[in-house]
Amino acid sequence: ASFTKAVSDSLVPRTMMAARELGYKKIVVAGGVAANSRIRADFKAASEAAGCELFVPPLKLCGDNGAMVGAQAYYEYLAGNVAGSDLNAYASMDL
Repeated sequence: ASFTKAVSDSLVPRTMMAARELGYKKIVVAGGVAANSRIRADFKAASEAAGCELFVPPLKLCGDNGAMVGAQAYYEYLAGNVAGSDLNAYASMDL
């Protein structure tokens, strides 16, 4: 609980500050943190207070990041962003 509070106390205010400074009115919370009830509740309260629209996937979609990667891949494919069959993944490749 203490760790979750620390994450929320850091993540939520910084996200809201960035949205305010950049003029955004839509907030998206995704990935593993989106499954945490404390973080979801804190983002909901902060978004409502700031007049922002909050988008959070259903809990059943938060446990598998593969689903999110697959969804993005679908839109990349629709946009024509495809790679040849010779493309390989290198998990330890230097950036």
